[in-house]
Amino acid sequence: MASNSDSVSDTQRTLYPYVTGTSVVALKYKNGILMAADMGGSYGSTLRYKSIDRLKPIGKHSLLGASGEISDFQEILRYLDELILYDNMWDDGNSLGPKEVHNYLTRVMYNRRNKFNPLWNALVLGGVKNGQKYLGMVNMIGINFEDNHVATGLGNHLARPILRDEWHENLTFEEGVKLLEKCMRVLLYRDRSAVNKIQISKITEEGATLFPPFSLKTYWEFSAFKNPTVGAEGSW
Repeated sequence: MASNSDSVSDTQRTLYPYVTGTSVVALKYKNGILMAADMGGSYGSTLRYKSIDRLKPIGKHSLLGASGEISDFQEILRYLDELILYDNMWDDGNSLGPKEVHNYLTRVMYNRRNKFNPLWNALVLGGVKNGQKYLGMVNMIGINFEDNHVATGLGNHLARPILRDEWHENLTFEEGVKLLEKCMRVLLYRDRSAVNKIQISKITEEGATLFPPFSLKTYWEFSAFKNPTVGAEGSW
């Protein structure tokens, strides 16, 4: 007969996030969905990894971005691989669209939360099917919504105000990329977990495209960066 300690040891949970990624920002543009994330992976407060892909195509019509625990994201990708494989086995000429995948993810996250074994991620799911653009997000406790632009992590506080001011439904691809770069630059300046190596992906009716990573151009000669106490009372 197994002891209580043996049965407890068989259950493994992510009690604390170890290697984590920061914000994902996404928006609808004229022809589809654009999504951006940096490639940093933080081990605690240390930026340990700088080439982590957090944007992944899912099936034929969807694109997934994740912030939070990287190993939990890998587990979610395994779930989605099984889901897409099972759907393809029907061979009925239909395939899961972004709305169905997003609904599935909301159920997975909420189910794991109810088991007190959450997946420590916030997910962004976008896609295009039959000419319909879809963009939504879900966090680690199952809270979810659909919108014209979404962001996770610190981006939810710093990037979305920019998107509310500057986003419109007729954004061209070039305008959308420029807007995402602006958001990612703001996050780089203010988020200690962000790196300037970012990746942008798009998905249209034709499928997903992951563009090569590139470095954001930054400017650090502002007087506030050189001496943040300039003009403050009692400074010298």
